[in-house]
Amino acid sequence: MTPRSTAAELELRAVLDAAVDAIIVIDARGRIETFSRAAEQLFGYEAAEVVGRNVSMLMPDPYRSKHDQYIGNYLRTGEERIIGRGREVVACRRDGSCFPISLAVGRIESEPEPRFVGFIHDISARVQAVEELRRARDRAQSYLDLAEVMLLALDARGHISLINRKGAEMLGWREDELVGRDWFETCIPPDIRDGLRQRFDDRISGKALSASTENEVLTRDGHRRLIAWRTVQLGKGGPFEGTLSSGEDVTEQRAALAALHKSERLLRQAQALAGLGNYEAWVPDGEVNWSDEMYRILGRDPERGPPGAEEFLVRYVDPGDKDRFRRRWQEVSANGGIFDMEFHAVRDDGEQLVVHAAASVVRRPDGTLHVTGTLHDITERHSAVEEMRQAQERLTQFARLSTMGEMAAGLAHEINQPLTAITTFSQALQRLVRAAEEPDKEEVTDVLEQIASQALRAGEIIRRLRGFVRTREVRQEAVATLHLIEETLAFADPDARLSNIVVRLNVPDSLPPIHCDPIQIQQVLLNLVRNAIDATNETDTGQREIAVAARVVGDGDVEVSVSDHGPGISREVAVQLGNPFFTTKDSGTGLGIAISRSILRAHGGQFGHRPTPGGGATVFFTLPAAGGEQS
Repeated sequence: MTPRSTAAELELRAVLDAAVDAIIVIDARGRIETFSRAAEQLFGYEAAEVVGRNVSMLMPDPYRSKHDQYIGNYLRTGEERIIGRGREVVACRRDGSCFPISLAVGRIESEPEPRFVGFIHDISARVQAVEELRRARDRAQSYLDLAEVMLLALDARGHISLINRKGAEMLGWREDELVGRDWFETCIPPDIRDGLRQRFDDRISGKALSASTENEVLTRDGHRRLIAWRTVQLGKGGPFEGTLSSGEDVTEQRAALAALHKSERLLRQAQALAGLGNYEAWVPDGEVNWSDEMYRILGRDPERGPPGAEEFLVRYVDPGDKDRFRRRWQEVSANGGIFDMEFHAVRDDGEQLVVHAAASVVRRPDGTLHVTGTLHDITERHSAVEEMRQAQERLTQFARLSTMGEMAAGLAHEINQPLTAITTFSQALQRLVRAAEEPDKEEVTDVLEQIASQALRAGEIIRRLRGFVRTREVRQEAVATLHLIEETLAFADPDARLSNIVVRLNVPDSLPPIHCDPIQIQQVLLNLVRNAIDATNETDTGQREIAVAARVVGDGDVEVSVSDHGPGISREVAVQLGNPFFTTKDSGTGLGIAISRSILRAHGGQFGHRPTPGGGATVFFTLPAAGGEQS
């Protein structure tokens, strides 16, 4: 070895020892010739331990077994896979641990075969940093994906630089399909696109705008969704680098809110139209809430707020109903239940109302009451009902007068009989007085008794007639059924006799009394008897007989029936029977049956008809029995 070659080797050794990266020189068979000091530190071997050994010892499987094959293939074909190129691979230390390296291999031309030099850089720290960055990125992506709102980043041009999975799902796209697209052209409806782009440009230029906004977006399938945004600018000062926004889909929420507002508006309108207010209260000292209509009904200024329970009683319940109201409230509040009552109320302006209060009262374990209820202004309805009642009374009175008018001939005959008898007896008495200076006292007395009897008879007819036709207040009482029927037939008997009709009575003494207004029920029965007389007069043959009967039916109701042997009730007539102004009589008003049915409904009774055995019709009505005494 010449001095020059010795000096070159020393210089090479100095370079190798000074190199930071590990340097390894191998021959064409892969045997290590040179192993730098950095290589010793990196792999944990002394140079003397590895020189002459195959470099594959520094590789883990499966690379170790393939290394010699790779060098051989390179020498035969010249195909470069590592030589002349940089590559990241895995190396193996003396202790068996593996670590990532960056490997660059160069060819050294020499005789008789080439040699190879490898430069090895430990990239463990870089790989670890990259791995930590990847994990951080994955965590960040997980956070983005877990978010239940859209997260959207736009660059200064309005292009999408980031969107999370939720946002992409909301819009109907994949994340990778959206990134890089123009947000406004892709996801904003055309009719609002220009305005929103201008607003975005204002943000980028640094103008101070509200962080909270709402606008519609366009999904991939063309649907519009309403999004509520929170937006911040990215960067410092201005112009900014872009924006970052979180968006919540509030389409259903806003639709539900709009529906709720509409429902509340309709409820307020309905309450105003119906005069119905509602309230909720915790008694005695809790919160009280009134609807708008409660204030309107009672004329109370909403600024004053709702009153407490005691103030309501004192201020708004009419003095005449206070005691009744207080008693009912005490009954319900003791154990809870339903408060239901009509009473007179006094508005703040002094106007009197009739109201219906209904409430559910729940007693809680601590003794407080939870009350929810309604207050209904029924003043107009109450007035209308009263007017209707009075009209019904006037119509009923008219019907009674009409009935008496139709019965005028029979009644005149009935009254004329005692008047004729009185006249006859008076003439006889005159003759007795003229014929003898001393009339027979006993004979005179007998004649006077006959006159008095006939006068009483005529007076009783007039009394019954006046009682039947006079205007009077409706009142219900327990009435003996047999007595009621007998008094009614006294009115009908004159017409029956004039028509040569026999009225038979079949009413057992054991019938219970009925609870009714006797004059009104007499009117019903008299109407049925007169209809039966008219039906009998329509036939030239058959039985000239009417049967009036009564019996107990069903759950104790009393049925009163009138049977005739007239032409009966056809199917066509049955359909119209009871309709006002429908009649089969030439001179009838068509009100008799209609008014009778109205009277029976008011008494809790029913009206009906059935064929009479052997021909004719039986018309009947039922009324609840009063119970108690027997007639």
